[in-house]
Amino acid sequence: MSKHCVIIGAGIVGASCAWHLQRKGLDITLIDSELPGQSCTFGNAACISASSVIPFSYPGLIKKTPGWMLDPLGPMRIRPRDLPSLLPWFWKFWRVSNMPKVEAIAGMQALLMRTVAADYDEILAGAKATHLKVSRGAIHVYDTEKEYLAEQWKRDLSARLGFETQRLEPAQLKAMVPSLKLEDGVAMLMPDWQHLLNPAKATELIAEHCFTNGGKWLQDRITSASANSSGVHLQTESGRRIKADKLVVAAGAWSNFIAEQLDHKVSMIAKRGYHAMLSNPGIDLRYPVMSLSRVFVMTPLEDGLRIAGTAEFAALDAAPDYRRAKALLKQASHYLEGLQVDDASEWMGSRPMMADSIPVISMSPRHQNVFYAFGHGHYGLTQGPTTGRIISAMVAGHEPEIDLAAFRFDR
Repeated sequence: MSKHCVIIGAGIVGASCAWHLQRKGLDITLIDSELPGQSCTFGNAACISASSVIPFSYPGLIKKTPGWMLDPLGPMRIRPRDLPSLLPWFWKFWRVSNMPKVEAIAGMQALLMRTVAADYDEILAGAKATHLKVSRGAIHVYDTEKEYLAEQWKRDLSARLGFETQRLEPAQLKAMVPSLKLEDGVAMLMPDWQHLLNPAKATELIAEHCFTNGGKWLQDRITSASANSSGVHLQTESGRRIKADKLVVAAGAWSNFIAEQLDHKVSMIAKRGYHAMLSNPGIDLRYPVMSLSRVFVMTPLEDGLRIAGTAEFAALDAAPDYRRAKALLKQASHYLEGLQVDDASEWMGSRPMMADSIPVISMSPRHQNVFYAFGHGHYGLTQGPTTGRIISAMVAGHEPEIDLAAFRFDR
């Protein structure tokens, strides 16, 4: 007898869970208040960054933070009124900034990252969306040689875990990105990186593939959740009552609302990011370009150039500050000769950020029919299909192929 499984959250993680679970033979209902591929998935930097294994808390970060914080439109900001509620998270974030912890976390991330390319190939082929993925790599730049050398340890650690970088000569860089102005800076090719031409559309096609094969879609908001040995019970904002055999919580930055009802909250906050979208940038960019000095990404999409970045720590329901998106245009103009910024649209989304930079991919500690898939931070797009494959194995009662102890909900 097939089992009914509800997935809460229709971003790339939730849609990937639904896709894989349906292939396992479960009856699927995907629920979100937004359409598939919207919310945080809609506006990310569109990069599948397989080599991004270094956690966001690391030795030396604390020295950079004051300079960033003094600039109200810089790469990091904490809204003062929200700081008291964020302090417990920042304490845990700082506690994992020592090198032994960093190396352990990078190793855990590498377990997921090693299969993201193959997992994307599988899910996009099934959803007939392979045309939306580009596999040229990406270019990372530093403004100075000094900044490049200061982060050599990151490249060394990544290399030990199997991820290589290639420093580009000025002539190579000029041939690849003619409009890029780097002066005395350093550029590297990241061969493992890929990008999606339309992350929202790719996610929509993955979800639609489920629906055309019998999966159900419900646009609604879950207001209460409970579970016992007989099943999972959900109440929606519109008044629906839903009973299911299994539940997957993949609601991104909103997942704690459900987790608190079923188990408890985890150490996760909304790390907000912004983008500015240029439909007519006036230049032809073939590769995503990430500035590691200014902490933002410029990605060519099918409908223009997306300039994404910044880290803003604020309450989940705080109003956007679109000055941060406008500041990204200034940063992009620093690098790209001839960039036209007159037609920019702006967006803000909330990344689900765990204090230790490791996502939750786990069975509930209290309920054997509840599973969690959230907290991917900057790498939800990258790790979505991989997470979906792993969760589907767990829900089906199969042993995961990797040790998931570090990804436990109750770690």
